[in-house]
Amino acid sequence: MKEIIKKDILSLLNKSIEAIKKDELLKLRTISNEVIHDASIFQDEDSISAAVVIYTVSKLHEETNIINKIVLPHLEELIAALKKNDYEAYREKIKELLTNISEKSHKTKFYISEILQRAQINKASKIYEHGISLARVAETLGVSRWELMDYIGKTTIPDSLEDISNVSDKIKFTRTLFNG
Repeated sequence: MKEIIKKDILSLLNKSIEAIKKDELLKLRTISNEVIHDASIFQDEDSISAAVVIYTVSKLHEETNIINKIVLPHLEELIAALKKNDYEAYREKIKELLTNISEKSHKTKFYISEILQRAQINKASKIYEHGISLARVAETLGVSRWELMDYIGKTTIPDSLEDISNVSDKIKFTRTLFNG
């Protein structure tokens, strides 16, 4: 894992823990978008999985008992694994967290796969919005191109993407993606 990715994921996890402790669970959706920049540049699964996990947790905002007893300790374990540069443990803890949520959550016991799928598609659309091809985004996140196209078609993303034909305009546009 690249150092910048590790740093951004640690920041994401710390902000998420802070939001949970302050009972600002809806803020988690915004926090999960912060790591999308890395995911769009490096196209790495660690950034994407962290964003998807935090977004999924935001969907559980009504189940604070599960968040406090299950999610919070797992997030702290994720931070500890990253600080030790134990990326295998980090990846295992992500899977463990999702499994524990699906087993314990009454709300998501039957719907966790749907929530995860929606979270992945939501994050995929954010990465696509950053200029990564639809095919590459779908492949990286393991979602179908059709689901992603359907979701993007319901958003304003296609309207915001301009047709830029000359090279200097493309360079200016690309710089705006990474500077703002």
